[in-house]
Amino acid sequence: MNLAAAKYRIAYEAFSKFSGSLSRVDNLEDLSTVVSRNLKYLFNFKIFRIILLDKDTVTGYTFIKNEIWAHKNQEDILDYEKKLLQDQIPFSYAISSEELPGYINHVPLKNGQLWGWYLPYTNYKVCVSLIADDQTQFSYSDVDILHLLVDTLTSKYRQICLNQEIILKNKRLEEAVGQIALKNKEIEQINSNQQNVIELRTRELRFKNKKILELSRLNAHNLREPLCRILGLLEIADYYDEQGLRNEILPKLCESSLELDAIFKNVVAKSEQEIEYYGKTIGNNDE
Repeated sequence: MNLAAAKYRIAYEAFSKFSGSLSRVDNLEDLSTVVSRNLKYLFNFKIFRIILLDKDTVTGYTFIKNEIWAHKNQEDILDYEKKLLQDQIPFSYAISSEELPGYINHVPLKNGQLWGWYLPYTNYKVCVSLIADDQTQFSYSDVDILHLLVDTLTSKYRQICLNQEIILKNKRLEEAVGQIALKNKEIEQINSNQQNVIELRTRELRFKNKKILELSRLNAHNLREPLCRILGLLEIADYYDEQGLRNEILPKLCESSLELDAIFKNVVAKSEQEIEYYGKTIGNNDE
């Protein structure tokens, strides 16, 4: 087996292990960790960057040996990456440590070379760049494995984002269901209160009707006797002379009228007592 064939075999065996590790990842933090851990077995580099743009959302990472930087803002996109996203043309040119952002300009470069690729996908854009030098050389023959890495990485990124979106929507749905259940409970409480009010008013009407009937019967019985005496006295009054009316009829009329007045006052007092008692009863039930 020649050297090139052995190199490809080792690279694709490393990529197979990388894919297996990536399949178990379910969040973006672990995604970057797995990539960082496996990159050195796939191709040579000093600095590796990937920027994913999903509409206005930026997700990116910068990898060097044993270090990772995450990027989430438009300001994190470097000038050469902006040009790459605009022109969409791969490039390769010399670069020095002084031209690097402050957080990675400590990386020593001996005849540094910057490589850049633009990869369009259906729902997002990907910008990939790599810096190598004479001590850590990147070869054109490694471009295929690099693109394979990016395809796998972006697919996993999209899967994680969709899963997170589904989790968020499910959470919102659960909250909405909870709100609906709460509103239903409030409606049930309102209906229950209304039913209690209806039952209370129904009992009130029945009580009033009962008391009215009792009072009407009582009044009819109590009023009948003095009223009948008055009516009777009036009927026989024509048969008495003035002296008889003054001595016999008028005293009896006065007595019966006072008795009738007392009965009326008693009826009014009893009605007021019944109303006051029922009002207190209803108030206690409401509480």
